[in-house]
Amino acid sequence: MIDLKILLPIIVVAFGGIFSLIAESFLSQDGRHKTLPWINVFFLAIAACFIKTISGDFSDPWNLFSINHVKEIFLYAVVLCAAIGTSALQNTLKNRNAECGEAYPLLMLSAAGIMLMVLSIDLMPLFLGMELASFPIYALIAMNRRSKESNEAAFKYFISGATLSAVFLYGVAMFYGATGSTLINSDVLAGRETIYQIAIFMLSLGLLFKVGAFPLHFWVADAYAGAFAAVTGYMAAVVKIGAFLALGALWLGLFGSSAPIVIAREAVLFLCLGVASVAVGAITGLAQISARRILAFSAVANAGFILLGFCYPYFANLPEPDLNSAFYFLLTYAIGSIGALAGISAFINSDYDNMHDLHAAARKRPFLGSCVTVCLASLAGLPVAAGFLAKFRIFASLVKASFETPIVWGIAITAFVLAIISATYYIRIIYFMWSYSNRAPKQKNYDKVSPLLNVTVGMAAVALLALAIWAPM
Repeated sequence: MIDLKILLPIIVVAFGGIFSLIAESFLSQDGRHKTLPWINVFFLAIAACFIKTISGDFSDPWNLFSINHVKEIFLYAVVLCAAIGTSALQNTLKNRNAECGEAYPLLMLSAAGIMLMVLSIDLMPLFLGMELASFPIYALIAMNRRSKESNEAAFKYFISGATLSAVFLYGVAMFYGATGSTLINSDVLAGRETIYQIAIFMLSLGLLFKVGAFPLHFWVADAYAGAFAAVTGYMAAVVKIGAFLALGALWLGLFGSSAPIVIAREAVLFLCLGVASVAVGAITGLAQISARRILAFSAVANAGFILLGFCYPYFANLPEPDLNSAFYFLLTYAIGSIGALAGISAFINSDYDNMHDLHAAARKRPFLGSCVTVCLASLAGLPVAAGFLAKFRIFASLVKASFETPIVWGIAITAFVLAIISATYYIRIIYFMWSYSNRAPKQKNYDKVSPLLNVTVGMAAVALLALAIWAPM
């Protein structure tokens, strides 16, 4: 009998998406937004229970998947992000009287793909998970069918995503040619080092596109601004989880290979793209007047911080690679970004959000506004929230690496200054949410916020406060 135990959480989430898709055809327009979100949450809760049953160092008989403590935490994070994304979609679609019942199963299938990426230690299921996650998100971005910007954003993301997926798949083929296997931790065969270098570069290119790192960030602003804020938050969180876990597995696999030149080049690549991403995200974000575009460039900057955390083990000359700081930063970013955007989606009444639309919005909904404030404070790296500890650990890692590689000291100072600059646009959003202004609409219709949205965004805020006290990695 084939042992599918390790895939049980993914199977449950995928089955939940299929069940939601079938149920959607039997429900009225109003019934879809009342029933389908709770179906999603029900299956996500079951999946969370199954994650605990496969915890520990468990591997499958096909040697395609594995789970450890870090992957277990991120599986829980995907489940939480999917629940928050579901609640934000419910609130947005219901208030707009949109049909779009297919959005809920699409979100579930995308979450199943991300979970497959998290568990994969082989490039073939990793690619399948990447595509299973990507195609539903293309449709979710284009869900606002009457918006020209939404359709344009989906088309751009689809074309560029398909191109980089082809690059990634060609990298898989070259990786197989260089190692004789598709296992991520496979060692290079003698005489095939050049092919191996090209393969690693192409695989990294495909994954760096998914995380939105410079210079492959060209799709981020359009896709984030064109989609509903609810979709933007979900995409910002789960896509980065899947892509960075895959990139981390590839990076850790390199340390076990017999190709030190590839490790050195990859470390330099992460260092250069990391500081460039932080600079582009921090500086460009200052000029934005849309909350979604601000958080789009925030995503670029935070991708850069995580890449700097990735290159730390090499420049610190560690005997064993340590990515705990980078993964902890990823965890706090994912929860903070989806919590912030899910809450902001309830404050936006139109397709084109302007900062002035947020004036006094938090005063009208103090609980939701307080939760969004915690999420934004975490993204800014302010004390109390987990984002402060996450950024501190990244900078501490860079300073430690600078004792072995002095040039990293300059990178650490540059990143620190850029982090302070980027914090200003998070604080700016908080200021607009809590302040009054004559430029704000005098008679603004505030839509009702669903209880599910309040609960899930509250869970995100509580999680960020708890992670500041207890760091799981």
